[in-house]
Amino acid sequence: MKEARLFSLFGELWQDVRFVEFYWVLAGLLAVLGLAWLLTLRLRRRTTPGAATSAPGRGLAAFGAGGLKRVAFPLVALALVVVLRRVLEDLEVPHLSLLALAAPLLTCWALARLLVYLLRCVMPNGEWLSRFERWLSLAIWGAVVLHLSGLAQPLIAALEHVSFGVGKQEFNLWLLINGLLTVGATLLLALWLASLIENRLLAASNLDGNLREVLARLAKAFLSVIALLLSLSLVGIDVTALSVFS
Repeated sequence: MKEARLFSLFGELWQDVRFVEFYWVLAGLLAVLGLAWLLTLRLRRRTTPGAATSAPGRGLAAFGAGGLKRVAFPLVALALVVVLRRVLEDLEVPHLSLLALAAPLLTCWALARLLVYLLRCVMPNGEWLSRFERWLSLAIWGAVVLHLSGLAQPLIAALEHVSFGVGKQEFNLWLLINGLLTVGATLLLALWLASLIENRLLAASNLDGNLREVLARLAKAFLSVIALLLSLSLVGIDVTALSVFS
């Protein structure tokens, strides 16, 4: 049963290969990807180099410009694929399994590049990110494969059966994994916001240098604590249960 679900999408693709409509869909997909590449190239040429880092006080605009450049191709291609699929469905063109597979793969690609870019903004001197980028991409692709294959729910159910108690709080493996991912995402967002505040403070020439450094560290610590408490609450972990570790 699980094996059939795992290869159902690829089996549908293999069946569609025998029909001529499949090759028209393939040609449309290639044309859409080519158009997305041209639009992305035009967007990158219009963005002046160094504009994203020229002014410390424009951190949010810099992040938006840099992030858009990294995810422009997969996002533009995803939008065009969605439009193409909608048009073909309205025209009642059959055998669109190729487009059904392309959409989640493009979404996965955009998410991986955006997360790595956010990490580079938070830790600009992290040389290990070049290797971590591959592992992050593999993890996201693996999650997409599990979702498409239908194995995600059985895996989550199996992880939920491995449970243990800490004080009055009941934990399981899925709760821990979900909590780690949520904590990581919220802390990453908090550190990015802290870096924006730090850039604003560094640009404030009317403040003393030591005061700016202290305020930047306080902002980073405050946002990190808020992000940690918020993420634990989001996954359903009672924060008071952690007092057993103190």
